[in-house]
Amino acid sequence: MLRAVLVAIALCPFARPAVADDALVHLSITPARYADAREALVDAIENEGLVPSPPSRFGDMLARTGAALQQPAPVYADAEVMHFCSARIAWQLARENPLNAAQCPLSMAIYTLPNETGVVHLAWRTVLGDSPGARAADALLQRIARQTADSAGRSDPGH
Repeated sequence: MLRAVLVAIALCPFARPAVADDALVHLSITPARYADAREALVDAIENEGLVPSPPSRFGDMLARTGAALQQPAPVYADAEVMHFCSARIAWQLARENPLNAAQCPLSMAIYTLPNETGVVHLAWRTVLGDSPGARAADALLQRIARQTADSAGRSDPGH
């Protein structure tokens, strides 16, 4: 009986992700200063008609918890994660597959490394799936990254 239930769950289309091809994208901006790139990122998000949520201060959290976890060396000089949502894309993704609620809001990390001067990094997850909504979300993320790089410095794309 248990085996039959497990097989039924495995065959259910809502029991697995739409696509198993999860990818992170990275863009280096040089020369750039963190404050300038951060402002450019917020401007790029707002230029798309979106309102960023208060950022997640990821670097600060790691700095606060490092000693307790025997991690004294900082990973980042600065690091934040910006969250934002396009209602149009969210609706499109939700209509394509209700599981896509887990892909919202979209986010983009901005960070610098301690021993790297004049380089600011952007990183983000591509949206899972090969649907019109996923492609629209990925295009939005690419536009935001490109506008940020153009406003804050020169870019060196890498993955």
